[in-house]
Amino acid sequence: MRRRVSLSTRSIRTALAVAATLLGGCAPATSGVSRSMHTGVVASAASSVAAVTTEYVEAQTVSLALDRIDQQSLPLDRTYRHFGTGSGVTVYVFDGGILDTHPELAGRVRRGFNAFPGEEHLCNAHGTAVAGAVAGTTLGVAPAAEIVDVKMVECRRLRGTIDAIVQGARWVLADHARHPERRAVANWSFIADTAATIPALDSAVTSLIDAGIPVVVSAGNIEMNACRIAPANSPGAIVVGASRVRRLGTDSTARLVDARTPGTAFGACLDVFAPGDSVLLPSMEGRVATTQLWTGTSMSAGYVSGAIALYLEAHPTATPSEVADHIRATSRGTVVDPVRSPHTGLLFIGSDKRVAVAR
Repeated sequence: MRRRVSLSTRSIRTALAVAATLLGGCAPATSGVSRSMHTGVVASAASSVAAVTTEYVEAQTVSLALDRIDQQSLPLDRTYRHFGTGSGVTVYVFDGGILDTHPELAGRVRRGFNAFPGEEHLCNAHGTAVAGAVAGTTLGVAPAAEIVDVKMVECRRLRGTIDAIVQGARWVLADHARHPERRAVANWSFIADTAATIPALDSAVTSLIDAGIPVVVSAGNIEMNACRIAPANSPGAIVVGASRVRRLGTDSTARLVDARTPGTAFGACLDVFAPGDSVLLPSMEGRVATTQLWTGTSMSAGYVSGAIALYLEAHPTATPSEVADHIRATSRGTVVDPVRSPHTGLLFIGSDKRVAVAR
């Protein structure tokens, strides 16, 4: 049995050739987004949950992940189209600290709970990358969402503890109660055990859900059934696997398909896949803001948390179970792993039913 909390991501500093493959031969720059943007106010009509009007945004992007989740089919088109920006939604990122001065996040990160106040606040770049997937200005799904930094990793050991997570969850409940006008999401990009359930984490998930906060969990960077991994086996959590795009052959004209990222968890406990292979996200060198490529289910979870922020902006009365139903229902158009996860689809933030509203 492994009873420790580890982060579910590995960073990659190369592999830019992947970009060329997915974009049909044109490799993007390593950072930034061309902001050729068109906006308009729309009402989302893709759900039975009461909706409010949100803004349509279309922009050129170098993020292959954002490019993938806004369309049902391949190839990619270098554009990120979405309704809403995550405004009015708070995402609590449980991690090892966030570089709040990073240009992708500056001005929208609030420091929250810290389980280890006697040490430096920022352990590594992992939390910054996850937060960037959620809400980066140009590299995140919901660029206007608020991020709250919930530090549950001890920098000295680069591990968290179950007690730190539970204490962090209690703090989140109290903080959310102080901001009842905002909807919220909790992002858990870590694994704690690979052989058993952990009742304390199950209870924390239940408490957050009961307070109206969906809990998004990374499935884990390990080749095994996610139902054996805690907290991916916590009832009610939205569990996210990592996907990639690959060619079915070596020829440059071979068909592009979505597939599970090798070395990541699978199985019936997964609710959705999201990009998690060589995805461009915020990082840092020392305390200097950079971007780099990351691989892992941590990043995938971040993209799903961002998608939920968009959904809650448009559907502020949606319950966590309705949020989970929406994520699963809209993902069914693309099966990623037909053998090991045949009923789990790819995150899709678009909608086939959009109603324009005059300004």
